[in-house]
Amino acid sequence: MEAFTSIEPDIVLIEGPPEGEQVLQWVADAAMKPPVALLGYVPTEPQKAVFYPFASFSPEWQAMKYGLAKKIPVRFMDMPLCHKLALEAIEENAQKSKEENTTDTTTKEETSFILQKSPLSYLAEAAGFEDAELWWEHQFEISAHPVEVFEAIAEAMHSLRENLPQRENKMEDIREAFMRKAIRTAQKEKFEKIVVVCGAWHVPALQQMPSAKEDNQILKNLPRVNIDTTWIPWTSDRLSFESGYGAGVNSPGWYHHCWQHPQDDGTIWLSHAAQVFRKNQIDISSAHIIEAVRLANSLASLRDFSKASLSELNEATQAVMCMGDEILMQIVWKDLIVGKNLGEVPEGTPQVPLQKDFEQIIKSLRLKKSSDYKDIILDLRNENDLKKSVLLHRLHLLDIDWGREMGSRGKGTFKEEWRLTWYPELSIKLLEKATWGNTVEDAGNQYLSHLATSSQQLDQITQILQKALPAELDKGVRKIIKRMDELSAGTSDTVVLMKAFVPLVQVSRYGNVRKTDIEMINFILDSIFYRLTAGLPMSCTGIDEAQASTMVENIKEVHQAIMLLDEPELKSNWLDTLHKISDVHAVAPKIQGFCYKTMYDAQDLDKETTAQIFSQALSTSQEPAHSALWLEGFLEDAASTLLIDEVIWEIVNEWVKQLQEETFVQVIPLLRRTFSTYSTPEKQKIAEKVKQGKSSILKVKQSTEIDHERAEKVLPILEKMFGI
Repeated sequence: MEAFTSIEPDIVLIEGPPEGEQVLQWVADAAMKPPVALLGYVPTEPQKAVFYPFASFSPEWQAMKYGLAKKIPVRFMDMPLCHKLALEAIEENAQKSKEENTTDTTTKEETSFILQKSPLSYLAEAAGFEDAELWWEHQFEISAHPVEVFEAIAEAMHSLRENLPQRENKMEDIREAFMRKAIRTAQKEKFEKIVVVCGAWHVPALQQMPSAKEDNQILKNLPRVNIDTTWIPWTSDRLSFESGYGAGVNSPGWYHHCWQHPQDDGTIWLSHAAQVFRKNQIDISSAHIIEAVRLANSLASLRDFSKASLSELNEATQAVMCMGDEILMQIVWKDLIVGKNLGEVPEGTPQVPLQKDFEQIIKSLRLKKSSDYKDIILDLRNENDLKKSVLLHRLHLLDIDWGREMGSRGKGTFKEEWRLTWYPELSIKLLEKATWGNTVEDAGNQYLSHLATSSQQLDQITQILQKALPAELDKGVRKIIKRMDELSAGTSDTVVLMKAFVPLVQVSRYGNVRKTDIEMINFILDSIFYRLTAGLPMSCTGIDEAQASTMVENIKEVHQAIMLLDEPELKSNWLDTLHKISDVHAVAPKIQGFCYKTMYDAQDLDKETTAQIFSQALSTSQEPAHSALWLEGFLEDAASTLLIDEVIWEIVNEWVKQLQEETFVQVIPLLRRTFSTYSTPEKQKIAEKVKQGKSSILKVKQSTEIDHERAEKVLPILEKMFGI
């Protein structure tokens, strides 16, 4: 600002896209609070976008504020985005085509990664600095007389550009040609005091300008696309990202402090550090601050620096406040050195209709965007909480993950827990979905219709339905259900039907929490169920061991879903299907064993019948490997059966005892795999039971006998507890 005051320019040219001038007036609005970013995007393809972030300490931001306050022309002079994004699209397509046509992958890898050394690093090394940013900070950012360094910077950049090897950069040449063109235009308009705010690297190219004819030749026949621009809130942590025209800043919180407190000797900074530690329950006294300031300034003197920089202050903080612990420094880094600021833009800033609708909704629901995460618990019986839940589910469906559901809604519960975190890229995602509708609801319905049309797999569209129901998008859901009906009618793959059936049961069982009409869903559910049960027995034959394990998992999930649904007719048909699977001789033994165990648990087989089947499966007439796989299927997740059911225990025990040594060695890996799924306490109890031998049978029988007299004494208490 000292330079502006001394020069008193009559026009300011800033390195930035000319399209940004149409929203430049918002910078002067009192409600505009950096960090913010100028967003340029292609309206028909919002994913093609560029961010130009600004902090309060950004030279470009201060130049804009100065020019608008003084009411002098402020212009952006960089390459227009209409050309930049068009050229990038052409280059991207050319690169993809080149990669597709390249057969030598080694050559491709060698030419794709070219390491470039920062030009400023040469100057830093010459001055004795290992870090170029630290050198820049000492020379220019915390310098007492910044105006005097401009000529030195220009001379240094001239030397670097003349002496360093330059590789061809067409985009850079075009950018600098546009900058020179903007300067010539200002000169033709008779502006006398022209101030240019740009990156130091461009200074030589703007001071030693070629002819206008040469620049016009560079700018000839450039492609273009339509561009819209707006302002969006930005965050301190994302100021470190490379975006737009420049590289990021590693420590935006520190530079903001330097801008606000240029004369600080470290006292104010370290006082802020102490506040951060105290906020995180770490005791810091005034003595810590005083000693840290002394140490930081002593380090600066020893290194022949005029003032302590962030490096010295960090070393002092770690030594004095953190007692040398590097981990505690992460707190300061996140909260202070980088910062957690989220910028604000004024109401009325240009927005697409979808963005406006979103902002109005969150304002009415009293939700606030924050770069720091916030956990909220919603009670769906509360109308306002229900509306918040619907919004978050709609955004999630649109791939705008502002909120992440931390836990399942649960079985029969009305609670949802969400973690909200806003980051600037979500603004782009909102823009991308703006083509689907002008409101969040319309966009959700249209996007659902699109997903319904493009879905080709039944299990895929079932998962989409699960996500759609809590979003309460009736029109879109009807399209999904219709498409689901079409896909289910044409699907004969049993595995796909099984994967679609399980989530549909969840929808059918708990969909009514949100008063969802599930009549059509139940119709499709029944249709899928009878199709899968018809084809399941044959699907369990002619498969290998790995496929059998996968099928067991699928059968297990379907069985649990049916038990959850608690429909007598479906349950009866399902158990009949398990009988059919078990009776087919060619069914994989692991599946067969699991089906028998499932029927046994459902009390569809009595103990005597189960014992007979068990004995046949483990008889000496069977191959040991077949018996072991059958046993693995039966005993999967069945440690309690072994411990409690003495009939099953004795059959297994006798089968293991009669195995020959050679056969036992063959089947032991399968048995070990079976028992490895049990918990450690379960395995310990099984081992104790084996050690005790037959004597344990009597003990178990005695311990499992029911004392009816004692049980009756408990009933009155249970009646009071459960209101029976």
